[in-house]
Amino acid sequence: MVSKPDYNPNTVEKYWDSLIDDSKEDSALVNRATQGLYPPGSTFKLLTTLEYIRENPKKYKSYVYDCSGSDSFEGNVINCYGHEHHGRVNLGQSLAKSCNGSFAAIGTKLDKKSYRNLCEKFLFNKELPVKFEYNKSKFELNAKSDTGEVVQTAIGQGKTMITPLQNAMITATIANKGEMMVPYVIDHTENTAEQVVKSYAPVSAGKIINQKTAKIMGDFMKSVVSEGTASSLSDLSYKAAGKTGSAEFDSQGASHAWFVGYAPAKNPKIVVSIVVEGAGTGSQYAVPIAKKLFQEYIGY
Repeated sequence: MVSKPDYNPNTVEKYWDSLIDDSKEDSALVNRATQGLYPPGSTFKLLTTLEYIRENPKKYKSYVYDCSGSDSFEGNVINCYGHEHHGRVNLGQSLAKSCNGSFAAIGTKLDKKSYRNLCEKFLFNKELPVKFEYNKSKFELNAKSDTGEVVQTAIGQGKTMITPLQNAMITATIANKGEMMVPYVIDHTENTAEQVVKSYAPVSAGKIINQKTAKIMGDFMKSVVSEGTASSLSDLSYKAAGKTGSAEFDSQGASHAWFVGYAPAKNPKIVVSIVVEGAGTGSQYAVPIAKKLFQEYIGY
């Protein structure tokens, strides 16, 4: 767990006045990993995809969308990044290429109540089962939401906010065959004689999706690496899976860079959730960090 900017705990007293200065937007006292709330951007398309599969278990394989780089939904214009024309895409290709138009179209087809229920199963608007400070992620779409809010929500924009911690929990649930785990930060404690005083073990937070659906999502996330926006991970000696995101947060189009993913794809050992504030695209800024983490933890 890493949060930047950070501070030197050995000099807290000396620089205390600067650390607690509320006028500074980059406070080092905010743990961005657990308390930072960001629009999820295209990483949220994982949940939009999940909901579409849940509502269309026999039809999702036949889904197609013709992308011309821009589309309008009841007057709400949605553009793909750089107005890129993705052409005719199926569901998996929509995720791999992160096609905004396709996911906006999917959003208009979803049952809003069911969509909200899925997100709340993944603990949006809920307390997390953790024993450290965090902020609750927010999902505000409801049955009365208009088309504008629907299409923005479906592509990870709008009013939805998420912490890197919760994005890691969602990704780990997919990697873990549909079972969500309770995050913890201490493996064990020892006394001065190096004897173990207390140990901590993994605890399940429940089965969120079934194993079959988790595998479908895992395959889609592998295609993000093999043929999509995280292709710079494809030269590793093992396969990885993930989803990039570029989350706009102001009227000028500035965006946070996101990547969530896991490796190896077949037998996952590590999940990462990375946001680089105000950097730009996830492909350019967050994926290289993920690559270094995978290489450090697993190898090249």
